[in-house]
Amino acid sequence: MEDLKKQEVYKLLNKAIDEYKRENYEIAIVYLDDALQLDPHNAEVHYWRGKVATLDLNDEVIENAIADFSEAVNLKPDYWEAYFERGKVYLYFDRLEDAENDFLKVIELNPRFKDVYSYLAQIEIQRGNDDKAMEYLNKVGGGGDYKYYFNLGKIFFNAKSYKSAIENFTKALEDNKYLVDAYYFRAKSYEAIGEYKKAITDFKNATILMPEEKKFFTEMAKVFFKMAEDELKKNGDILKSADYFIEGLTIDYNLKIDPKYEDVFQKAAKICMENKEFRRALEYLEFEDRVLENTFVEGNLDYETYQRKKSIINSLMKEAERGLPLKERIKKKLYDLYLR
Repeated sequence: MEDLKKQEVYKLLNKAIDEYKRENYEIAIVYLDDALQLDPHNAEVHYWRGKVATLDLNDEVIENAIADFSEAVNLKPDYWEAYFERGKVYLYFDRLEDAENDFLKVIELNPRFKDVYSYLAQIEIQRGNDDKAMEYLNKVGGGGDYKYYFNLGKIFFNAKSYKSAIENFTKALEDNKYLVDAYYFRAKSYEAIGEYKKAITDFKNATILMPEEKKFFTEMAKVFFKMAEDELKKNGDILKSADYFIEGLTIDYNLKIDPKYEDVFQKAAKICMENKEFRRALEYLEFEDRVLENTFVEGNLDYETYQRKKSIINSLMKEAERGLPLKERIKKKLYDLYLR
């Protein structure tokens, strides 16, 4: 009878593993729960329950994985895979000392398993110990999976060796195109060496993968501002610079334009009016107006200066409106009335 129960447990466990591989995690957990009811002291069942839990998007569920991995090693003290997986969960929650202890236990139980050194390197990077991190990475064997290249990229990034950092983040992304942090740090590396368009592309990739992370949007907006300032300094292209500032402000309206560049929209509008591009001129003036309003509301402008600048903008807007075709002027008037 006991043998039959054991067979049923492993039958359920194998079904769960198959569903896990097919990414049917909800079905997998049902099989694992059934197996656990039959044998609550089966280390492998606890291990796989933990594996499934780590793939949840809810931190509370992920934290539950620690309990299952802990039970797995209690039942099977040489279960190095469970120590490894628990270490990764600890690392996810920034419990560095707990993670380090588990990873060192993995080395004790299975010294041939090289992947663990990449995670130990990651811990040392977070502690700011780049030399120690490099020691661990060298034990991977001069190359490895995406974790190895990502961590090596972080070391070069911290050392301000941005081109080497980019090379390693690129290798990491070739192996794992969903590695959000690699896109982020490669973007910061590109930004540091002035390759702004490549930085923008990587920030966009990061936002696609993790749209809830506001930092990616803010950093991308700042790069557009750098592009705008760079354009003015190197080429003096006011229109292109104004467009870059607008790109940045569209992403993050809280960013502040340096006072020495704050008249860029007005200059761009005047150029457009000279070229009879009145619609485009109005777009620039509307942005200047919004920036002026924000500056005043935040208390960074006295009332007299605000009124003077407002008057200039309104005068230029009227001039631009007069250049629009009649139908567009009517639409603009109606739109302005509606906003009031």
